[in-house]
Formats: sequence, structure tokens, C-alpha cells
Amino acid sequence: MSPGVFKLSVRRRIALPSRVVQWSYQCGSRWSSVALLAILMGCKGSRSEPQQTPPSGTGNGAAGNGAVSDGVAQLAPEPERFRFVLPPTYVPKELRGEGSETLLVPPEAQVRSSASGIAVEAGSDFGLEIQLQSTLAALPVAARGAQRAASEKDVVVFKSGAGYWFLVLRELVPEWDENERRRVVCQSAGSSAGSGSAGEPAVAPAEAPQRLFSRAAVERMVAACRSLDLPRLE
Repeated sequence: MSPGVFKLSVRRRIALPSRVVQWSYQCGSRWSSVALLAILMGCKGSRSEPQQTPPSGTGNGAAGNGAVSDGVAQLAPEPERFRFVLPPTYVPKELRGEGSETLLVPPEAQVRSSASGIAVEAGSDFGLEIQLQSTLAALPVAARGAQRAASEKDVVVFKSGAGYWFLVLRELVPEWDENERRRVVCQSAGSSAGSGSAGEPAVAPAEAPQRLFSRAAVERMVAACRSLDLPRLE
């Protein structure tokens, strides 16, 4: 082989690898670009969508008592719990002499007539005022200067400061006349809530001084009011 032919063959063999390297570099650059683009698309797809804030007024309230403020439902305070249980030491007391209405009260309780009806007192933690013929048709729904602490079908308890006062409204039917119904108000002493007119729930006036009792005293007195009974036929 002549020297010229040998040189030409060597040049072709050397040029071939350089083209391959260039092609590999170009392909590698293209694949790197594709891989980078795929990574960027993946990062964009993985971003969490911002949570939508519910419109104001759609908060979940508690049993119809939810007031919405700044999109947050404000729950009304829970009523206080009372246990109206009669102490076993209470005894029946006739309110208007022999053969009249009876009430279970402490043994030392004193009964007397007052301008508002019948007053029953036994120390500083037991005081009742009873109206045997009341025109009050419904329990008071509010009282000025107080908040309602608890209520049931026949009793409402109000709280003023650190003390309580209450009103019990009962409807009694005499044995001798089932068509006659008597509304009886039995309330804590010093309360003026039972003086409302017929058909109107009473609201104690702001200037009326309220005699306040402890929770335990209210529980005993409400239970005593519920024991009120009309005279029985012999």
C-alpha cells in the first residue's frame, strides 16, 4: 500500500469517532433538556391548590344558637345544671290552717301571710313567696339585670352576680272540680317576677331589690315548690 492511501485511511478512521462524540453530545443535551422540563412540570403539578374559605354566614352553629363572626360560629353558653331534690328531713306544712294546701318544708319553717300571698321562711337560705290564685299565664322569659341560668317546663332560674332567684308556675286541679284549674306561683322570697298581668310573661323591674340564694338553696326550694298540693277530700 502506498503512503498516500495509508494516510487517507487513517484520517477517515480518526474523523469517525469525532462525529460520534458530537452526535452523542447533542443527544445528551436534548435528553437533559427533556428531563429538566419533565422535572419542572412535575413540581408544578405537585403544588397543592389553595383551600377555599367558606363565605361568611355558613359556619356550623350549635343547635340553632350559632352566631357567625368573621366566618367563625360563636356558640351560646350552655345552661347551668340543677338537681331539684327534696331533702328527706322536710315535713308537710299547712299554709292556711288545718285542711288547707300543704308544702314540704324544713321542720323549723314559719308560715305567715304577706301582701304578695303566703311567705314561708326557714333561716337565711330558705325563703318562699306563694300566690295561690295567680294571674300569671307564662314563665318570664327575661329579667332586667339578670341572666337566665336554667329553665324547665314549670321553673325558671335567674342569676344575678354570684346568687340566684327563681319562679315556679304550676297549674293545680282540685279533686272536687276537675274543670277548675288554679295557677299557683311559688318563687324565691324578694322576687317580683310573679306579679305580671294575665297573659304576659313577667319581667322584674330593674329597681326591684332581689334577694339572692345559693345554688344548693335554690335546688331545695324549687323541689319544695313542686311538692305544693291542694287539700284532699276526706
